[in-house]
Amino acid sequence: MPTCEFCKKDFSTKGVILSHQKSAKYCLEIQGKNVKNVSNFNCEYCNKNFTLKHNLNDHVIICKEKKKKEQETKDTKLIKDHNKEIKKLKEEYDKEIKKLKEEYDKEHNKEISLLNQIIKKLEVKLESYEKRLFDMASRPNTNNKTVVITNNNLLPLTDDVLRQSAKNFSIDHAKNINGITRHFTESLEDHIACTDQSRSIFKYTNDKEEEIVDTDLDNLLPQYLTVLKDENNFLYKEVFDYFKNNNVSLSEQTDYNIFYNALNAIIEKKGEQNKYTEKMKKHIIRECKKQFLEKNKNKEKDIVKELTDEEIMMNVIKNGGTLYDFVYRLFDIENIDNETDDEFEYRRKMEDLFKQKKKEYLKNPNTS
Repeated sequence: MPTCEFCKKDFSTKGVILSHQKSAKYCLEIQGKNVKNVSNFNCEYCNKNFTLKHNLNDHVIICKEKKKKEQETKDTKLIKDHNKEIKKLKEEYDKEIKKLKEEYDKEHNKEISLLNQIIKKLEVKLESYEKRLFDMASRPNTNNKTVVITNNNLLPLTDDVLRQSAKNFSIDHAKNINGITRHFTESLEDHIACTDQSRSIFKYTNDKEEEIVDTDLDNLLPQYLTVLKDENNFLYKEVFDYFKNNNVSLSEQTDYNIFYNALNAIIEKKGEQNKYTEKMKKHIIRECKKQFLEKNKNKEKDIVKELTDEEIMMNVIKNGGTLYDFVYRLFDIENIDNETDDEFEYRRKMEDLFKQKKKEYLKNPNTS
C-alpha cells in the first residue's frame, strides 16, 4: 500500500496520494508550502471545511445537520399547510354559521310575526266574546217579564258604608283585579244600579238622598279605593309576606307591583296616562255592570213565577233566540268548566233538545 513520503499516511493508490499531497493542509504544511492558496469547501449545513469538492459532496450525503434542517423545513411546511387548511376550514365554518344564523333569524322573525298576528286575532275574538257576554247580560229576558229596578230599591251609599266595606277587605281580595272587583260589587251591590249599560252609567244616592249619576264610576271608584288604602293600604305588606311564604315567582311579584301602582293611578285619576291602568279600570267597570245586572235578574226571579227549563227553552225559541241565548239563560256559563258529570250530561241533553225543538218550531210555528 503506497505511503505519503511527507506525512507517512497510507493510501490505496498513487493517484490518491498525489491528490492528497496537493490539497491536504496538514501535508502541505509539512512540505513547507503556502496553504492560503488552497481552495476551501464548507458544508452549508454544519459549516465543516473540506479541501476537495468531492469530499464535500460525499459528506453532504451523510451530514446530520442537513438531515436535521431538511426535517425542520419539512415540519415547517407541514405546519404551514396545516394552518392554511385550518384557516380555510374556519372561514368555511364562519360562513356556514353566518348563513345558518341568517336563516334562523329569518324563520324566527317569521314565527314572531305569525305569533303576534295570532295574538291580535285572539284579542279581537276575546273582545268580541266579552261584548257578547255583556250584551247577553243586559238583554231583556225572553219571557218579557223584566223588572226594572229603580233607585227606590237602593240603600244610600254613604261614607260610613264605604268605611264599613273596607273592614271586610282581605288578602284574597288584594292579590289581583278580580279580587278587588269582587269585593267592590259584593260590598256595594245593594247601593248601586247600572241604569244604562251601553254608556256605563251608574246611579246611587248619597246620605242626603240626592241621586248621583256616575259615568264609568269616575267618582265612586277612586273614593272606594282611597278608603281601602287608608284602611289597610290595599294589604300591600301582607300580600308580599304571602308571596315570600309561598315562594311566589319574581315575575308574579312584578305583575302585582304594576297592579298596585295602577290602583294608585286610579285614585289619582291618572288612568288615561297608563294603558294598563285604563284597561284595568275598564275591566272593573265591565264586571260591575255584569254583577249589578245579574242582581237585577235575581230580583226578577223572586218576583215572577218560576218557569220550567222547557218553558224557558220555548220562550227563547219563539223570540228568535239562539242556542247560546238558551244556555246563557239556563246555566252558569262562567262556571261551566267546573260543572259535575251529571250537570254536563244534563246540559248536553238540554242543548240537543233545544236543537230539536227549534227545528220543529221553524217547520211549523203554530204547533208549539
